Amino acid sequence: MFEINRVTPFTLPSVFSRLGPVRVQFFLGRLTGQNWVSSVLTGLDGSWTQPLADQPFIDGGKISLKPTPNFEMGMGITTLFAGEGVPMTLHKFGQSILPVGSGLPGTASDPGDRRGGFDFTYRFPKLRNWLTLYGDAFTDDEISPWRNWNKAAVISGIYLPRIPKIPKLDFRAEGLYTDPPAMQPALQHGFFYWNGRFVSGYTNAGNLIGTWVGRQGQGADAWATYWLTPKDNFQVNFRHEKVSKGFIPNGGTITDGGARASIWFLSTLSVSASVQYETWDFPVISPTRQTDVATSIEVTFWPRSRHALADKIDSARER
Repeated sequence: MFEINRVTPFTLPSVFSRLGPVRVQFFLGRLTGQNWVSSVLTGLDGSWTQPLADQPFIDGGKISLKPTPNFEMGMGITTLFAGEGVPMTLHKFGQSILPVGSGLPGTASDPGDRRGGFDFTYRFPKLRNWLTLYGDAFTDDEISPWRNWNKAAVISGIYLPRIPKIPKLDFRAEGLYTDPPAMQPALQHGFFYWNGRFVSGYTNAGNLIGTWVGRQGQGADAWATYWLTPKDNFQVNFRHEKVSKGFIPNGGTITDGGARASIWFLSTLSVSASVQYETWDFPVISPTRQTDVATSIEVTFWPRSRHALADKIDSARER
């Protein structure tokens, strides 16, 4: 992947300075794990056992603005393009960047599969020490979710870096969906991650790009962390997810909750332990509800920094 990113924001001149600090980002990369490609010229081609020899590219750009100390917003766009049957050229790269034009999948005029995004963060001025609201949305085949919110996947949540009267406790909760109820059944079958050309869609190495809720689902999660010290903490978490019947037969649900603790016993030794209880119901996999419990323990030893040891050796040599 190639990336261009500003280390620090900049401010535009004249009246545009009211937009506040501005940050611009751009990346260009190549995906992996795409096995099938479809074209109006050649039809469906590929194999379950052999990835495509010419994997598609993805590029994206984003601009972030902070017009007030408490409000920040960003707008971006990504494009999945080139790959099997469509060579990567400067012309094709230019088509992917400019949000104009359209063409049938796999043809020379196909600019790629575009997705537009928008996100914001707002800290309440009178409550800025303990309450932040945030949101993130993206949509397929659009420049921005603002053009049609009914056709957008959305995540929103709240973050409290400390709870009033319990300053060592922080809390975060969020809800999200990739199954907009206002657009059913038009957006069935995993619309946001579907692609007319690359059958695996908006994925990399088989993993969805963007959200844990899946191709067509709704969910919520929450977690709270109590900080015993700046390093030692105890955390509890809860998650619930529902998969639409429009994506898999009879849909499905999954719910889990857990706890995790991390303690430093010495400056070079830390121990973490976790437990999670999960229950899930997916008729397409099992006719009955299933449950499971997972536990883990991790011991980490942190030896002295090699740089610190090297400094001591150099100091001894100088003496």
